[in-house]
Amino acid sequence: MKLMETGNQEMQQLGVATYFIDKLALRVGNEKGEDEADTVGCCSLRVEHVSVHDTQAKIIFDFLGKDSMRYYNEVDVPGCVHRIMKNCMMKPKDGERVKKEPKDDLFDQINAGRLNDYLKTHMKDLSAKVFRTYNASTVLERQLQVKGKEQEIKSDSEINTKVKFFNDCNRDVALLCNHKKAAAKGLKEKLEQMEGVI
Repeated sequence: MKLMETGNQEMQQLGVATYFIDKLALRVGNEKGEDEADTVGCCSLRVEHVSVHDTQAKIIFDFLGKDSMRYYNEVDVPGCVHRIMKNCMMKPKDGERVKKEPKDDLFDQINAGRLNDYLKTHMKDLSAKVFRTYNASTVLERQLQVKGKEQEIKSDSEINTKVKFFNDCNRDVALLCNHKKAAAKGLKEKLEQMEGVI
């Protein structure tokens, strides 16, 4: 939060990007080649991927993440994040501030390398990926404790009960990290066959 309180745009963008990676477990995002899918992460978000509410401290994300999985999330944010995000939607032009174009970078002062370099100033091997893994591990640990107390899983419980318990806990991690199963190849054809049978 300290970075967000500075008057420096780069530092503010680093602070907000770090906040989103921490709170939403967003991937950091890298530059893509022209022959790769148009997927993004936090540092490669464009204006078209984000809606900033005018008056409420709310932000809506809508973009394709890794493996072209859609990430959609409406998030309430602290006032300083909301203010900086509104500023990130603008750019200087002819001595004024005007709205950026939809294809413009949201965070135009930073990239994935710069964010990871910043994180390494706090801990030698810290990166956005490590941050994300830490968050996932923390959520899993918390769910194992909470759901373990609710369901009273014991060492002599049946294996199917243990597997279901773990999968239930792991589902919350998948939600945090936007992990989804892709549709199986040939799904469309199978569904059409089933429709024909019906």
